[in-house]
Amino acid sequence: MEEITKDEVFEVLSSSRRRLILYHLHRRGGRAVLRDLAKDTAKAESDGEVDDDIVKRFYISLYQTHVPKLEEVGLVRYDSDTKAVSLTDRIEEVEAILESESEPRRRWPVYYGALAVVGSALAVVQLIGLAPPVTSVAFAAALLSLAAFQYYETELKQREYHFLEQLVSD
Repeated sequence: MEEITKDEVFEVLSSSRRRLILYHLHRRGGRAVLRDLAKDTAKAESDGEVDDDIVKRFYISLYQTHVPKLEEVGLVRYDSDTKAVSLTDRIEEVEAILESESEPRRRWPVYYGALAVVGSALAVVQLIGLAPPVTSVAFAAALLSLAAFQYYETELKQREYHFLEQLVSD
């Protein structure tokens, strides 16, 4: 499948209902039965209680229009046998596009560069005898901590997709 374009992302997210679908799918662990999604969306769009007739109208809207549009760009998969909708990994592409438009990612090279400058200064200070050799241990601990934090953020941390919450908030 080809990479999703910025235009496709903005077009598919132009509908508040589709943004709600993605948000509620994420909150439900990436998978939900269409009726539950209809109920979640109806509650989010309504001020009061939602009865079965309202949920049914939302279900039809999701089934006929919004889920197929999300499926067309590859953001969700719909299983007609189980009536389940699932997020796909393509949501990461949407996150990358939206985050590139809003906030920059951490600037790891800058952090490591600053640490290299501090380490160089520390080495000079140690060579002329103004700092004890044990300060190298503290520097190594700081370097290791930064590397571990970067590994956690980029490899281990569960994807939260905070942008989905921002898309549905007023």
